[in-house]
Amino acid sequence: MSTFETDKAGLLWNGTAIPNAFICEYMPAAPESHVKVYLYGLMLAHAGVAEDTTMLDDVAKALGLERAAVEAAFRYWERCRLIERIKDRPPVYRYLSVQQAMFQKQQIPRDEAYENFALAIYGAFGERRKLHGGETVLAYEWVEQLKLPAEVVMMLIQHMIATRGVQFSFKEAQKLATEMSEEKIRSIEDAEEFFGRSEAVRKGTRKVLSHMGKRRNPTKDESNLYIKWTSQWSFTPEGIEIACEQMTKGDPSFAYLDKILEGIASRSSGKKMTGTNVEKQLTGEKDETARMREMLVAVGIKKPVLNEGMRLIYRNMLKDAEHDVILLAAHEVGKRSGTHSLDDVPTLLESWRERGLTDANSVSDYLGHLAQQNKRLKELFSIVGKECGCNQQNRERLSKWQEQWRMPEELLEQAAEYSRNVDYPMPYMDKLITSWHDAGIATLEGAMEDRKRFTASQEHKQQTSPSGEKKVIEQKYEQRTYDPDEFSGLSPDQLKELSKYDA
Repeated sequence: MSTFETDKAGLLWNGTAIPNAFICEYMPAAPESHVKVYLYGLMLAHAGVAEDTTMLDDVAKALGLERAAVEAAFRYWERCRLIERIKDRPPVYRYLSVQQAMFQKQQIPRDEAYENFALAIYGAFGERRKLHGGETVLAYEWVEQLKLPAEVVMMLIQHMIATRGVQFSFKEAQKLATEMSEEKIRSIEDAEEFFGRSEAVRKGTRKVLSHMGKRRNPTKDESNLYIKWTSQWSFTPEGIEIACEQMTKGDPSFAYLDKILEGIASRSSGKKMTGTNVEKQLTGEKDETARMREMLVAVGIKKPVLNEGMRLIYRNMLKDAEHDVILLAAHEVGKRSGTHSLDDVPTLLESWRERGLTDANSVSDYLGHLAQQNKRLKELFSIVGKECGCNQQNRERLSKWQEQWRMPEELLEQAAEYSRNVDYPMPYMDKLITSWHDAGIATLEGAMEDRKRFTASQEHKQQTSPSGEKKVIEQKYEQRTYDPDEFSGLSPDQLKELSKYDA
């Protein structure tokens, strides 16, 4: 316990004298936290605070510092000869006279290691800057407390002079020294690698800030992001600068750029993100977006909003078909009535592949042929007097009549005329034309003569029939019962097979 004590209640209202020599000679070079600890301790010393095992913790709490920072500050002022530690458990410090400390500098026992270190630092600055004693003491703290070799600290100082100028702040240098200590820099080689990396990050982040139109030094968080981009995501500085051009919305920032780079990296397939590769990838994605929009508009999706799901569907289609073929399929799907779905496009492409249609020319020829068949079917159904059944089954019938049997078009029209009163005209026409083909009838006259013979035969049968029942002539041709839905065009399930696709 102290011999004399001061009432703690009056502590806030008392004054603490600070020598001007401290303000002029020691305070400018000392870290801010060290100055706070010195002044707070000086106040407690004047107040006569009793010994306390929690003293260092109390000081740290009062100043908002870590205990280690408080201990480092007291060690700093010990080296400056402004305080001395007179007891360890609990720690007790004595504040020395600033004036006496300055007068007795020459009488203090020599610390050759420190003196050689200080001389080396003075030599690095020469006549360009006059150092305060506290600055060399702080630098020596990096050797003793941060465990950095003296030659590494000298490299740090030379690095600061080269990058920040001769008037750099030792407080800023201490931040770098702490970082080096945390990375366990213990040799010249380690330091060279560290400074090379540090300089690259500094230049890179400043360039990024320049792209954003910001003229300031990067923050620690921004530097950490830059390190992540280059070390973890394999971006080169040129690749990062090209990606900066993608910040087109809102206020550009490192966080904004981080999201852009994350997306580019995730789509890069593990490639190194050089400037050339990034530019190539972004150009490719821009072209892909334009092609996808073209496809979606063809499908019938107005003002399409692209998402990764759509991109995946499109990229999968590109594995088996060119864009021009995909676009043709999209147009065909878009012709359908009702809801237009992008999922129908790969289904149609698959059916084309099964038919050997893999390029735009073959697909275009095929679609042109379908269009011609549908047009002819509509003409025949117009003669019949019913709506056209432009489905694959009817197209196959037409193909048989025209391409296999080479039946004259006038015979097809005549068969349509004979089918006017039939419930299911296409099966009836097929039966009629088949009978002509089997009989070798290939002219209109022959077909009409065959019709007369058939009509006369049917009339004779009616006259000799015991029941006297009369039937329409067309009903004499054998007919099957067909489901009308068979001729009503496509259903969604029929799209899978091109043979059931309603063109």
